[in-house]
Parts: sequence; structure tokens; C-alpha cells
Amino acid sequence: MVRRILKAEKTVPETLGKYVYCVIPFPTKERKSFGNLGFGTSDVYTMDYRDLSPVVSDVTYRDYAVDEQEVEVHRNVVEQVMREHSIIPVAYGMAFKSKKLLQIAMSAGYQAMQKALPIVDGKVELGIKVFLPKDIEPMGSAQREECSADFLHSLLAVSSDNKKLKLFSDRLILNSTFLVEKSGMDEFSLQVGRLKEKYQELMVQYSGPWPAYNFVDIHILGGKRRGFR
Repeated sequence: MVRRILKAEKTVPETLGKYVYCVIPFPTKERKSFGNLGFGTSDVYTMDYRDLSPVVSDVTYRDYAVDEQEVEVHRNVVEQVMREHSIIPVAYGMAFKSKKLLQIAMSAGYQAMQKALPIVDGKVELGIKVFLPKDIEPMGSAQREECSADFLHSLLAVSSDNKKLKLFSDRLILNSTFLVEKSGMDEFSLQVGRLKEKYQELMVQYSGPWPAYNFVDIHILGGKRRGFR
């Protein structure tokens, strides 16, 4: 009876793959665990690849279609990892059938990831949206541009880089994200506070810290790599 059970177990197909949450500079071959934070409370741990480590968990290989709860799992893992490490973020849904296939993807993207490291090292992304409230008369184009330029100039003085994002509303004056040194977050926040005081009639939405999603190619492990900005 025991022999039959063992034989049956050997015929069960291996379905587990590797899901990648992010990549960190971690030049050691020792496996590091971040706890059971992954899909299905799976262990999230580092794999070794030269001087980089993809942060992964063992998962059933499938198409990870966008799902709000699963996106939140991905985001939570990344936020936990970035408390201790600089990270190269990757897009949601980066799953591989095997360790070997992940290593091939790491090899293909290695040079680009090396270029990304100076961009993300010790930095986070912070977002700023500036809205005109509905009960305030619309600004003229010149006034809007002046206000936007003031925010950008003031915040670029305490950040490394910025990227303007889409203005998805007529009342949105500025939608921008900034790359900021972790050590400079308090100074950045103080500058945001000063701008809020200066423009009390406006609504300022301040978000983050996030990984540097808008400053590197988050599809670096996928088949459609677009390169770095």
C-alpha cells in the first residue's frame, strides 16, 4: 500500500512556479525570508543571481490577470521589502514556470537592471496632485502654468528627478511624481507644507513613499522591455 502511494505521488505534475515582486541588490547567496506575505500566505524570499536578488514566492503558474486583492498583495510585499532595501520594482504579474526560466529573464535584463540601480538606490517615489476645488473659479491658463511651475521648482530643489503625469481633470493643475532620497523625505514634506500654506485655496494630495515605478522600466523581466527613461 505504501509503495502504491509513493508511486502515485511521483506522478503528480510540478505546477509551482516563481512569482517575482521586485529585485534588490543583495550580493549574498544566503536565502533571506521576508515572511509569509505572498499569494496564499506563501513565503517571500530572495533568490541568488550574481549581485542581485529577485524577491519571489513559490506559486501555481498561471496568468495573473489584474485582481484588486492580488495587486494589493503584490504592493504590500514590495512595501515591506523597501523598508530594508533599495528595490528595482517590476510589474504586477511577473510569474515564471520555473527557476531556470526566471534566471534566463534575469540574464536578459541584467545590464538594464545595473543601469537602474543608481536611479533607485536609497530613493523613493513621492506623488503630488494639485486640484482646484469645485467652489473656486477656474484659473486662467497663465495662472495655472505659474502655479504649476512654482510647485515644480520648489519640489525639484529637494528631489533628484520628477516626471509629469497625465492631467485627467480640468481642475487638476499639477500631477507629478518625484524621486527623493530617503534621507530627504522630511525636507520634501516640509516643502510640501510650505506650498500648502502659500496656496491655501487649492487642494494638495501628497502620496507615498512608493517604489520608483515611474522612473524605471517595470517590465524589465517581461518580453516587452521598453528601456529606461
